[in-house]
Amino acid sequence: MLAINYRKISIILGLFLLTEILSYIGFASSIANPFIFGFFILTALFVTVYKLEYGILLVAAELLISSFGYLIYLDLNGSRLSLRIILWLIVMAVFFFQFLGQLIKEKNQSVYWKNLKDFVAWKWFFLLAFFILIGLINAIFRGNDLMTVFADFNAWLYFLMLLPVIAVYSHSEKSIVTGQILSGKQSSAKLELLLNIFFAASLWLSLKTLFLLFVFTHNLSIGPEIYTWLRRTLVGEMTPTASGWPRVFLQGQIYPVVAFLIIFWRRAQDLQWKEFFKINNWPLFVVSSLFLSSVLISFSRSFWLGLAAVMSLSFILLWSLNSFKKMMLVAGWAALSFLGSFLIIYLVAAWPYWNVNGASNFSSGLVSRVTASGEAALVSRWSLLPVLSQAILKEPLFGQGYGATVTYFSSDPRVLENNSSGQYTTYAFEWGYLDIWLKLGLVGLLAYLILLWQILSAAWQQGLKQNNYLWFGIGAALVFLAVINFFTPYLNHPLGIGVVIAGSCLIWLNKVY
Repeated sequence: MLAINYRKISIILGLFLLTEILSYIGFASSIANPFIFGFFILTALFVTVYKLEYGILLVAAELLISSFGYLIYLDLNGSRLSLRIILWLIVMAVFFFQFLGQLIKEKNQSVYWKNLKDFVAWKWFFLLAFFILIGLINAIFRGNDLMTVFADFNAWLYFLMLLPVIAVYSHSEKSIVTGQILSGKQSSAKLELLLNIFFAASLWLSLKTLFLLFVFTHNLSIGPEIYTWLRRTLVGEMTPTASGWPRVFLQGQIYPVVAFLIIFWRRAQDLQWKEFFKINNWPLFVVSSLFLSSVLISFSRSFWLGLAAVMSLSFILLWSLNSFKKMMLVAGWAALSFLGSFLIIYLVAAWPYWNVNGASNFSSGLVSRVTASGEAALVSRWSLLPVLSQAILKEPLFGQGYGATVTYFSSDPRVLENNSSGQYTTYAFEWGYLDIWLKLGLVGLLAYLILLWQILSAAWQQGLKQNNYLWFGIGAALVFLAVINFFTPYLNHPLGIGVVIAGSCLIWLNKVY
C-alpha cells in the first residue's frame, strides 16, 4: 500500500497555493518580482545545504507544478531567469561539494560513492550520455548557432539530476527488506515524502485546471489577467475550441495521468466485487476522477491517445495475469472514474447557474477535437513532417547535432502574425522522436529507446516478482509517455526526463529505492 499521509498532503497543497500566489504577485509587480525570486533562492540554498534530500524535493516539486520552469522567475528587463535553472545549479553544486568532501575524508568508503557505484543501470545511461555528448560536439563542429545549441541542449542537462538522486535515495540500509519498502509495512520516510509531494502536485494540477476552467467558462473579470499570467509564466495556455469551450492545457498535466495509472494498478490488485460500492473506496474514486478531469479539459489529442493506448494494454495484461472477470471489474471502476470526471467538469462549468449548454459545448468540443482535420496546429504539424524527414535523411546515423533547424510553412496564427507567408524556422519540433533523431541520429535515438525498454522490462519483472502494483503503475506511466512523445515532445524535456529518472531509481530496488 502507498504510505500516503493526508496531513502532509494538505500542508504541501497549502505550500503550492502560496507559491502560486507569490508567482502572480511577482508577475503583477516589478517591484516585488526580485524579492520573491530572491526569497525562493535563499530558501532553496538554505534547505539544500542543510540536507541535500530537501533540495531534491524542492527540485521535484518545482518540476511537477511549474511546466516550463517559469512559475517563479526573475524579470531582467524583458528577459527572464527561470527558478528551475537556479534550483538545478544549487542542488548540483551542493551535491558536488558534499561528494568531493566525502571522497577526501572517507575515500572509497564514501556513502555517496558507494550508492553511485552500486547503481545497476549505469551502462544504459552512459550509452545515452555518450550520444548526447556526440550531439553537442557535432553541433559545434557543424557551426550551429551557439545560442540555439545551448537553448536546445540545456534541457538534456537535467539528466545529471540522476547523480544526487541516486546518492541520496540509494537503498543501503541492509536492515530494510526491499520487498517491503513500498508495501506500507516498513515504508521509507524519504520515499513516503517524495510520493506525497508527487500525489499532492498531481492533485494540485487537477484543482488548478478546474479553477482555470471556472474562470474562463464564467467570463470572470480576472480572466484576461489570469490568461496573461499563464502565458507569461509558460505554465499553460487557454484557447477556445470550435464549440467555444475553453481548452485549458498545462504541460504538467501528464502527472495527474501518471498518478491515475498508479491508482488504477492499485485497484487492479486489491479491488473486490463485494467491496465495489463500499464507502471506503470512494476517496480513491473521487481523486481518480479529479486526475482524469484535467486530461479531458486539456483537449490534448496526444494525451488522449497515450491514455487510450496504455489503458488498452493494461486491460490486456490484467486479463492475462488474472481473469476476464477481474479485468471487467477494474474496467468498470475505470469507467466510473471517467464518468465522475465528466460530472466534475459539468459541476464546475455549470455552477451556480446550472446551465446545461455548458455540458453540450464540452461534448461538442470533445467530438470536434477528435474529428478536426483543418485545425491550424494539426495542419502545421503535418506540414512539418515531410520537411523534418528530409532533414533527418541528410545525416541519418549521427544526426546534425543540437540547434539543428528546419524551415517549413506553418498555419499557426502566432507565426502568421510575424510572417504572413507562414514561413517559419525552428529548432524545436512537435514530433518528439524525430526531434531526437535529427539531433542525435538513429544511434542516439536507439540508445534512448534501449534505456526506456530496460526500465519497462525491469518494471514488469519486479511487478511479477513482488506482485506490487507500483511497478506496473510506473511501467504504464512510461508507456503513456512513450506514446505521447510521438506527437508532443516530452522525453527531451525535464518534464519527461524527470519521469525517466524517477522510474529508473524506483524500479531497480536491489540498489536504490
